[in-house]
Amino acid sequence: MKAFSLAVALFLGVLSVTLAQRETSLRVIDALRELHPAYKELRDVVVNAVAGAKLNSSEVVYKFNVDIASRKESFMQTAIKAEANVLRQVNGQSISVDTSCLGFLRQSVDVNMNLAGVSFTNCLNNVDASLSTEITRVYNELQVNETSFVNLSVYDVFRGQNVFVNPQSIVDRLVEKLSSLQQAPVELTEELSLLVDAFEGRLGDVRAAYISCLTMNDQLLQNTLNTALLQLQQICLGTLLPAASTAEPTDATEASAQTETATEPEAETESEATPAEVEQTEVPSENQPEPSTPGAVFGDAL
Repeated sequence: MKAFSLAVALFLGVLSVTLAQRETSLRVIDALRELHPAYKELRDVVVNAVAGAKLNSSEVVYKFNVDIASRKESFMQTAIKAEANVLRQVNGQSISVDTSCLGFLRQSVDVNMNLAGVSFTNCLNNVDASLSTEITRVYNELQVNETSFVNLSVYDVFRGQNVFVNPQSIVDRLVEKLSSLQQAPVELTEELSLLVDAFEGRLGDVRAAYISCLTMNDQLLQNTLNTALLQLQQICLGTLLPAASTAEPTDATEASAQTETATEPEAETESEATPAEVEQTEVPSENQPEPSTPGAVFGDAL
């Protein structure tokens, strides 16, 4: 009887331990359910953060392209002005200068401008290749970061574990996983920001290389145009014209002068004349005696 009671007690003890362990096993599912919303929130944050980083990188590319176009325009305007100055010198020579020699100079200027165009295009081709490489690089970096967070495994905590043998160990690992998921968005935002900043810095290096390329080729063009001016004097036996006058009135100065003239008060053209007082001669109303004639007076005297 005692043996039976002992067996029953042992069985009940094992049963209670087993039931308690099964309860712990069920808690694994509860912990797993708590992990799912956090995992979804992380995925949403990652997708939005990466999209924001891509938008920021797109803004960086836009500003870069605007600056490149502006600098190219500036160098082109400088080249065109230099060409116009040389052609003004060539075309302004007197009729005594050999026209065929002047024609060769015009051809030389045109050829060197065309060569400058080739060099400017080469500079831009280098920019295009570097920009394409950098865009591919930053998008790959953003993709790797997105994948590293989005593809976080939820079920790797079950590897090497048995939900009925050591459920508490699985629960502990799930709690640790939840904590890491909640910390991930802060780390991701910082990493993405650093990637975009590094991308912008590398584009700054591309911009600097482009400016250096343009400057070098512009200097070559200026040297060839200066050589053309020397050839004008030494070979064609021409003379340099004085610098173009800048004293000619511009539209702005003419408009200003017209405005000043219009604002001056108009002189009075009509003089205010004071009406003169006209004295009226009084005409006597009575009949006056007619004056005597000289003949009558002479007769009376005799």
